[in-house]
Amino acid sequence: MLVSACGATGINNAASQNGVVDAGSGSTTLQQTPEFSKEPHQMLSATESKQVGWFVADAGGFALYRYDKDTAKPSKSNCEGECLKQWPPVLVSEHTMTSGVDPTLVGSVARADGKKQVTLAGWPLYRYAGDKKIGDLTGQGKGGTWFAVTPEGKKAQANDGAAPGQPPTGNGY
Repeated sequence: MLVSACGATGINNAASQNGVVDAGSGSTTLQQTPEFSKEPHQMLSATESKQVGWFVADAGGFALYRYDKDTAKPSKSNCEGECLKQWPPVLVSEHTMTSGVDPTLVGSVARADGKKQVTLAGWPLYRYAGDKKIGDLTGQGKGGTWFAVTPEGKKAQANDGAAPGQPPTGNGY
């Protein structure tokens, strides 16, 4: 459903036919648990929530995150070992498409394990194993280092004026 509403853009292709996703309606019917790194394609789509405003979601509608201990310039993932159990990386797939995300900001970085991870504005992207349904942002603010990523690659912030996310509850690495 999401794929038909967007323009496909190669991961290294600067040309775009971005569509607009009406993420504010919340009327999606996808309710599966994400199967990390099993997709034949990656979809990065701008989505809006009352909790953090605009953030990027994957093809299943699950939030994508960035890690403050990573670096964007140069791109480097520092989530390894036990960290990866809670924060699986978004891996490069055969096709990467965007909707509401500038495709020129999308790239990749080689991980220490040899796999290629999707980046946004240089920041490696992850999913959070604690997000069980579409719209969950339970990884927001974890350990003070994990944040939903905005369509520009920045940290999403809480909309209520409070500190981002919830108090750290472990798994923050």
